[in-house]
Amino acid sequence: MNQSDPLELVGPGTLTRPGPVGRLLRFGLGALCLFALWNVVLSAEAIVTQPFSSLDSLVVLIALPLFVFNYVVNIGFSKSWGRRPLIASLAALGLSAGIAFLVSGSFDSPIFGVPLTLWLGYFYAHLGIAFVLAAFIATPGCEMRSIPEAIGRVLGKPSEEHLCPASFVTKIDAWEQRRLQQS
Repeated sequence: MNQSDPLELVGPGTLTRPGPVGRLLRFGLGALCLFALWNVVLSAEAIVTQPFSSLDSLVVLIALPLFVFNYVVNIGFSKSWGRRPLIASLAALGLSAGIAFLVSGSFDSPIFGVPLTLWLGYFYAHLGIAFVLAAFIATPGCEMRSIPEAIGRVLGKPSEEHLCPASFVTKIDAWEQRRLQQS
């Protein structure tokens, strides 16, 4: 699946639930995302007041959302918006940077810093919570379906599933399933 492909949800029970290794992997990835969120929170004042000057220290934190933002939004919200979530958020960030420059003569302004901080905070919170929740409830396939699955469990309605676009996670799940079947 590419970020611009239509959403490919499958019926409940189609995919196998991850075993202990897959769940541990999801928990670890969730912890990393929540650690990144913690770094955004700790750096929030600097990002808000001097966002352009902070970009060099944020390169790693900004790189991940640029590559997977559409997956997080599309799969997490069960919508087939293609690349529009990333394009819209980059346009909003660009617009806020432009307004900041017009108003203050610099990109280092809260006009740009606040949207950048909120964008990074949303991304790492959504992805981190989804990974950790997926680890606890053994969400099959993509971790971004863990929140809809948890809501479905509370409401007594099954939720659709999605094969994880992160091929290394899918490969580990497949390896674990083969190992369990051989036992």
